[in-house]
Amino acid sequence: MNIHQLSVLFDERQDRLLMRVNTQEGEEVRLWLTRRIALKLVEPLQLTVAKMESRDASIAAADAQTQALLVDLKQEDFLQKADLKTPFSTQSTTLPLGPEPLLVTEITLKVQGQAGAHIVFMDAGDERSNSRSCTLDMQAQLVHGLLHLLKNAIENAQWTLAPQASGAAAAGAHSADDDAPTTPLPKRIYTH
Repeated sequence: MNIHQLSVLFDERQDRLLMRVNTQEGEEVRLWLTRRIALKLVEPLQLTVAKMESRDASIAAADAQTQALLVDLKQEDFLQKADLKTPFSTQSTTLPLGPEPLLVTEITLKVQGQAGAHIVFMDAGDERSNSRSCTLDMQAQLVHGLLHLLKNAIENAQWTLAPQASGAAAAGAHSADDDAPTTPLPKRIYTH
């Protein structure tokens, strides 16, 4: 799935975030993120960004404090270059998960170095419905974008965002020589 556009907006009536993904193939995937799952997703995304960016040779060679500053600068650079003004296209031809958004109950997140992240959004289902899932392979720029959109949507929803590790603090959580962060990155995020 080649991602073309991302959108994360607060739906006041549902009291959830609606994440929409358009692909270059003309598909649209819709996901509901509850308050709990959205808030739990911020820190792992921050750690993912920090881990991906710390693999850059210019950042990896620096001490932890300088690494943190360089990761924050990368985030700012991304935001300056990102197209955050083009409206989300609603002209997708197919909805592979159907018209009803997938209610995300579990997320698996795997960092793939500077290449990006592998994110699986799952709805475990219940006795009335089967489980469904959506897998997104996101390049570093898209992970930066998703983190930015998620934070903005949480702010617009007026949900309290606990003080999170910024890219700066997250970058200091692992060294250039260590493949795994010293603070473990949760593999799964549960809502129940």
